Formats: sequence, C-alpha cells, structure tokens
Amino acid sequence: MRSFLVTLIAVALLIIVLVLVFRPLCVTADSWKYYYSGVFGSILGAVLAAFLVWVAWKQLGNIGKTSSADFVHRIDNDFFTGETRRLLSLVDCGALEFRQNGAVESSEEVGSQPYFEVNQNTLDKTNLPDDLKQWLAKKRYYSAWEVDDLLLGHFDNLGMLEQRGIVDFQLVYDEFSWYIETAWKDEHIREYIKYLRADDKSNRIDVAFFSQFQYIAIKCLEYEDLHSGPCIWWWKLKRRFRRPRIDINLLY
Repeated sequence: MRSFLVTLIAVALLIIVLVLVFRPLCVTADSWKYYYSGVFGSILGAVLAAFLVWVAWKQLGNIGKTSSADFVHRIDNDFFTGETRRLLSLVDCGALEFRQNGAVESSEEVGSQPYFEVNQNTLDKTNLPDDLKQWLAKKRYYSAWEVDDLLLGHFDNLGMLEQRGIVDFQLVYDEFSWYIETAWKDEHIREYIKYLRADDKSNRIDVAFFSQFQYIAIKCLEYEDLHSGPCIWWWKLKRRFRRPRIDINLLY
C-alpha cells in the first residue's frame, strides 16, 4: 500500500509541475485563476477517486481471501478424520481395491453393489510397522458410499468451490494437492469412477460422476508440472479465462 501511495503522489506532483511549466498560451491572465482552480480541482478529484477505488478493491480482495481461507479451513476440519486418513493410507499403498460384484439384500430385492476391499497381501509387502498394518487392515471392506463420503466427495466439493471462484486455487493446491493427486492416480479409484459413468448416456462432463474431482485433479497436475517463472504466470493467466479440457472418457 505504501508503494502505491508514493507512486500516486509522484504522478500527481508530475502533473501539477507540467501544468505550471507548460501554461497554455490561449489562457489570458484574467481567466488564469479559473483555469488554475479547474485544472487542480480535476487533478485532485482524479487522484482522490483513484485512491478510493484502489482502497475498495483492496478491501474486497481481503474479504475474498478471508472467505476462501475460511472455506478451506472448514473442509480441512471435515476432511482429516481417522477414517479418511485410513482410506488415504490404503490408497497410497495401493491396497484398496475396487470390486464390482458385491451382493446386497433388501426387503424388496437383491441387487449388485460395488465395494472396496483391503488387499492384505499388498499391505504386507509395504515397509510399514506391523502395528500400523494392523490398524489399516482393521476394516477389510468399505462400501462405495463410504469411499464417496469420506474421501472422493471432499475432492469433488473442492473442485466445485474452486471452479465457481468461492475458494482460491492456490489455497486448494497448498492444502490438498497431494491427496487429490494421489487419489486420482490410483487405478482402482479411476476404475470405480469409470464404473459409475458406464451407464451415463448423456456424454456430458458437467453431469458426470466426480467431474469436479477430475477437474481439480487435472488442474493440480498441470500446475505441478510447470517450470518456475513465466510459465507459471502464463498458465495462471490462461486458466483465469479458460478451464482445463475435461473429457468424460479420458480417465487413463
């Protein structure tokens, strides 16, 4: 703010000096006082208006940043629970595998329901301590709804909030990029999303399952691969006006 005020004052002083030095020849001595007061009044008004506009813009920006940080903080509290940590650890180890042929019974019908199974053999091959392996394998099966609610739904919400400009992308990237990318790169998670989209006849990405998760994952991966310097600035400028291309069929 200090540098802006210094620049603003310097510009105003420069304009005043130019007006005094290059006094228009067409202005007579009698009308000079009117011209003088009018010019300086216009300059003062322009400087004051520019300052007020800048202050208002700055305050709105601070309010937006505060709201964005508050949203991310709330999601942060909801996201980092014991069950979510367990699921993330299993995904990171590659030990959470998708299954399509689960059977579930209700009072009216017997249907097929997808689920996830913890692969004990994969878990045993990791270098994790035995106590941690036992904690991760404490629950062997997870329903698809549990994975949606505890893990993927959070990423979908983050993508939706970021895409609508409610939260800042940099905050999302700093807080959640590793978790988002780890889940998106997992073959069983993407197999599950592909399974959900198999019966979608509309071929519209905006209504496809976990399209917002796909959007924020691709955006995070794009940002991570950028080189520092002009590449980052150009990417930010491009993404401000154009979203990443999301294809409903490109999951692999």
